[in-house]
Amino acid sequence: MSSTAFNVPVLQTNYAKILVEVCSEYGVDLHKLLEDSGLPADLLQSESDFIPSESIKRLLFLSSNQLGMTKFTEVIALAIKRRILPYILHQFKPYKTIGEALPHINTIFSSDTPSSNVFFKQEHGLSWFCVKSVGKDRKYFQWAEVFAILYIIELMSLLTHSRWQPDNIKIQGTETDIIQSILPTGCKLFIDQEYKAIRIPQQILEQPIHLTSGSFSSKPAIVEWHTSFTDNVFEVLKPYVKEKDLSVEYAAQLLDYSVRTLQRKLKAEKTTFRQLKENLMLSIACELLEEGHSLTYVSSQLGYANLSHFSRAFKRASGLTPKMYKDSVTEKPKI
Repeated sequence: MSSTAFNVPVLQTNYAKILVEVCSEYGVDLHKLLEDSGLPADLLQSESDFIPSESIKRLLFLSSNQLGMTKFTEVIALAIKRRILPYILHQFKPYKTIGEALPHINTIFSSDTPSSNVFFKQEHGLSWFCVKSVGKDRKYFQWAEVFAILYIIELMSLLTHSRWQPDNIKIQGTETDIIQSILPTGCKLFIDQEYKAIRIPQQILEQPIHLTSGSFSSKPAIVEWHTSFTDNVFEVLKPYVKEKDLSVEYAAQLLDYSVRTLQRKLKAEKTTFRQLKENLMLSIACELLEEGHSLTYVSSQLGYANLSHFSRAFKRASGLTPKMYKDSVTEKPKI
């Protein structure tokens, strides 16, 4: 959850792995879940930092269908509490109270999930923990709201060492059937708001933060993110190159953009989707060749119809044939 300047909607790959692993532990078919949600087939082995958040929304939707809403809520809340939040709790250590920490919530989450917009807001004497997301007219938006609400509830419960429950919630969407099923009895729900928000009472803001060493997972490395839109898109799409015919239509769907918007944003940085795709292909091809794979294997992994098509594309992007590159990186040093 964080920076408004980040313009590619993503979630940390590590969190996507956790959600997939937990769902599969409760009987959801792992391979079908990855395929149907639009996540990379090798997600659990992926070394990429971020995954498109639209795929995570589909993952939540599909998991709830297979598990049933009650079990789904329990599973996701458990995953957030025990396997996701321990990575972020380090960021609360500098603050003495919850009320001292929450005005800095955007900074706290800035390296965690850079595409979302999280903030603390006080209005009419009330304090709100807020999350603003785009695309509320999209099919899976309600699942993003469910996840955000469960996330905030579990975070506040950990910080207060209680089974904390909210009494006032705002959502951006107008669909309430699923949202209502996860709310505590008596909680007021306000729909069609500018942002999602959960009211944090004054007595909670005044509570000191006490975090034991057992509350944390190993402190994650800070992920350095790129400044240009093209570089952001390159990193997000990289896991999808293997065994995929990465069309501009599929890329736009993954990134939650229209094809026209994606092309316009790339053009503004003096590139095209074709150039981006060729650079993606070159990057993955070089990695596979350096690992010692054959040209035929690499060509097949990247979805080329035949080796000739792959060789032409590789040379167009690098100036070398794939054989020349493979020979250069596997050449044995002279004694």
